[in-house]
Amino acid sequence: MRPAAWRGDLQATVSLWLPDRLGLPTEIASKRDSRLIHDRAPRGQEPTHVLLIEDDIAISEMYRIQLEYDGYRVTIATTGHGGFDAVTTASPDIVLLDLLLPDRSGLEIMAEIKERFPNHPPVVILSNYGEPTMIDRGKSLGALEYLVKSRVTPASVSQSIPGWIDQARQGRSEPHN
Repeated sequence: MRPAAWRGDLQATVSLWLPDRLGLPTEIASKRDSRLIHDRAPRGQEPTHVLLIEDDIAISEMYRIQLEYDGYRVTIATTGHGGFDAVTTASPDIVLLDLLLPDRSGLEIMAEIKERFPNHPPVVILSNYGEPTMIDRGKSLGALEYLVKSRVTPASVSQSIPGWIDQARQGRSEPHN
């Protein structure tokens, strides 16, 4: 009983940080949200699928709410093992990866993704650690971007996703020497 109540309190708190529904009645807000989802994906296609590998419930909920509000389909994994499994089974369009997870390092996951899936979806690291060595290590393992959580917002991350996906696609279409 406590986890469900806590989740409700968390969602109420998180909703204070995110764009409001403009005070619209439920049926109008629902139609508006439906339009937002369809605006993200061309007609007949599924919305962009974001895999968020993050063990902090508050952070994952904050990002999930913003991403879904912006029309993305979101899968959340709270462990490294679960995140790697989701990369292999859920076919995400992009992965947002935390580095400090309860069962293994995000850098280990990144290395395994790079090794096993040469055409993996773009990976953006979202970490509390901003040390240059960590950033260099993440990018050397194939992360498209390395972001420090305290320096970005869920809205700015959400807005950047289409560009990151395009950047990854262009990188794959260039010939390798």
